[in-house]
Amino acid sequence: MSKETIGYTENNYDPINNAIEESIRTQRAKSSWQYAKVFALVLASIGILCILLAWAYSIYKKPNSKILDKLEKVEKIIYQEKEIEKKFTQDNQKIVNSEKIVYNKKTTRFFTHQEGFYEIVTGYIYSTVKDLLEGKQPKKKYCYIKKGATAFSFDDPDTLPRQQKALKEIGLTSRSVLKYKSYCNYN
Repeated sequence: MSKETIGYTENNYDPINNAIEESIRTQRAKSSWQYAKVFALVLASIGILCILLAWAYSIYKKPNSKILDKLEKVEKIIYQEKEIEKKFTQDNQKIVNSEKIVYNKKTTRFFTHQEGFYEIVTGYIYSTVKDLLEGKQPKKKYCYIKKGATAFSFDDPDTLPRQQKALKEIGLTSRSVLKYKSYCNYN
């Protein structure tokens, strides 16, 4: 038998293996950078979202100037009312015989009109000075005509003897006095 020698060739695959490993490392590096980019974008998005939320919150918490103006006006009115009340009670009270006396609980305001020899007077009676200052409606209104010290009231019935006597003293009749009633300021 013959001796045969088996021949073989030895191949070196190290460069190919190194190239494959290098390719794998490159792909891993690419994917790592891609993950890093995504992570950076997520962080940037969260930061922008936080800034926008903070801005929206500051707008929400910023006081509205129109509302502030109205609140200031209301506070000013309340302050003025308190000052009027304080001044009213301080100026219009006095202690007499250890008793506190408050003056001007009832206030009257007069409007007068001169027509020839006659003076037509319209009176408004308010419950308090505060009602007058605040422009509230008077509790009672009345009107009279006078000449000198004698007066005829338009609001009292003219059938009373005192009223008839007053008409004679000022020189008018029941009919002639009615034209002066239009000068009463009842509005």
